[in-house]
Amino acid sequence: MKRLLRLFWEVFRIALFVVGGGYAIIVVADEVFGRRLKWLREGELLEHLPVFQMVPGLIAGNSAIYVGLKTAGRLGAAVALLAVALPSYLIFLGVSCGYSLLPVGNPWVEGALLGLRSAITGVVFATLLRGWRKSVVGVYGYATVVLATALLVAVNANVALVLLAAMGAGIVWKFCGGATPDHDDASAGLELPPLSRGRQLLVWGGGLLALAAVSWFYGEVFWSFVKFGLLGFGGGYVLVPMYMQQFVGASAPQLQLPMEEFANLMALTQATPGPVSVNAATFFGYRMGGIAGAAVATAALLLPSLFLLTAALTGLARWKRSRFVQGLLWGVKPATNALILKAGIAFAGMSVWSWAPGQAFVFRPCSLVLAVFAGAMLLKKRLSVMATIFLCAAAGALCWGGLIG
Repeated sequence: MKRLLRLFWEVFRIALFVVGGGYAIIVVADEVFGRRLKWLREGELLEHLPVFQMVPGLIAGNSAIYVGLKTAGRLGAAVALLAVALPSYLIFLGVSCGYSLLPVGNPWVEGALLGLRSAITGVVFATLLRGWRKSVVGVYGYATVVLATALLVAVNANVALVLLAAMGAGIVWKFCGGATPDHDDASAGLELPPLSRGRQLLVWGGGLLALAAVSWFYGEVFWSFVKFGLLGFGGGYVLVPMYMQQFVGASAPQLQLPMEEFANLMALTQATPGPVSVNAATFFGYRMGGIAGAAVATAALLLPSLFLLTAALTGLARWKRSRFVQGLLWGVKPATNALILKAGIAFAGMSVWSWAPGQAFVFRPCSLVLAVFAGAMLLKKRLSVMATIFLCAAAGALCWGGLIG
């Protein structure tokens, strides 16, 4: 119980204070659970990023599930998933009830959020530098990371297709006798003890009763967001077009939300902690079924990944000595750096600079200073990542709040 409570608190705290969605959360979680608490190996979460990308679900949710499974078993996975979703639910429940009252336009609040994003930028690039030597090795490693970066950043290629290509290349490399480092210790999944027959009956019986009750009272909300959860490959942003089709405009089948209100909602999801698609699911669920509808929508979006990722990780554990699995994991490992690099560039574009077609390029020297400071603190291990983020948020509020105010 003590481990479960600590797990819940740490994941909840990360999800509550980290702005930027799944990539930011997984980077901070890797630092907290790997370097500070020693519950995982340093870099272990990032090694599994390709698996998190290939299984339906959000990166933040999938990373929480992995931490829970590794540290406290199946119950830990459920506890960690609840902890990563709860901040989004609580914050966007307040937004849903009256987002016009939130001080989003306040210069001090905007400055603090800009400071947070600046810190995340530095943390992401520092994480990339720390893991570079282990994940990018030899000609294959450098060629893969360069090509994957070009496809993801310059061409904006589909993430799942890039990862599949990297996996295929790694399998071919392995079976053709290509060299891989002997010290490669990337995990290939998890081994969990089987549930007793009594616990299996309890889980299945309780799950079916809960499913029947939710379907009876909130069937439309529940099954709509289960569908979204099954289609959410590669992160939450892929769900935005689906949300628009289902909930936005006069011809939408469920909500008919005005486009202007949807645009405001998207701006708020990116300015507040939590994954974008979870924040939006809470909002839509509230509009469809009140407070309980918001809870049902949030849970339904995340439930598929709980079962599918658990099955994927335990399945990998059975095959970890297979040349096929070894080649797959080795092949995709350098591509993970391209994913992190793309995330870092995206966060830099929300903090250090900003630019859009038809608008002037804006460069923020203070954001660059905060990003460099956050990265240096992580690399030199002078401050914890959460302390660094708080310091940058305070500096951002003082800098931009004072300048704008």
